[in-house]
Amino acid sequence: MKPIRKFLESIVFAGLKPGGRAAPKPQLMWLGPLRAPMERLLSGGAAPADPLYLSNRTLAQKIKSWSLVAIPCVVLAVGIGVTLSNVLNTPAATPVKQPTAAGIAAKALPNLVKDIKLAPPADVQVIELQVEGWRLVGAVKNNTTREIAVVELVIDLTNMTGSQVGAVKGVVEKLPPLGRKDFQIPIRQTGAAFALIREVTSR
Repeated sequence: MKPIRKFLESIVFAGLKPGGRAAPKPQLMWLGPLRAPMERLLSGGAAPADPLYLSNRTLAQKIKSWSLVAIPCVVLAVGIGVTLSNVLNTPAATPVKQPTAAGIAAKALPNLVKDIKLAPPADVQVIELQVEGWRLVGAVKNNTTREIAVVELVIDLTNMTGSQVGAVKGVVEKLPPLGRKDFQIPIRQTGAAFALIREVTSR
């Protein structure tokens, strides 16, 4: 058993014991002609012969080594600067102004004024009118500064539900300037409750 144990220990602890044999380095024999370049690449190239090779490097060699660290840092700083400038220079969104009531009215009124046509003031105005039993009682007013000789009234009569039950015609004479005059018109329609002016003419 001792020979077997010594053999195993020599393999496991090779290089750890004095006089022990170091484990052989693996060889890339299967690469053939590419073995030597591959080994140099994996080992980082041939070891420099000068022990002070770091201090004895030329300026170009130092700049080349520094550029390996400086270039990525510069690229990163430029990228951060561009991103921040885009964020800071983004214009703020302009708030949408809500239209005011005055603005809406200003736009709408010109069209309304064009469409609306006001009738000229009437010379004669009926200011009172109601049904009292078998007669109509009311008053008319003269809006002019001259006397109106005759005022003719055409009045529709309706019942309580608003259905028309007939119509009557009345005449008012000698209406004074800017004055008023009462009138009464007899009616024959039964069930008349309301009176509506249909037409007023004067001469």
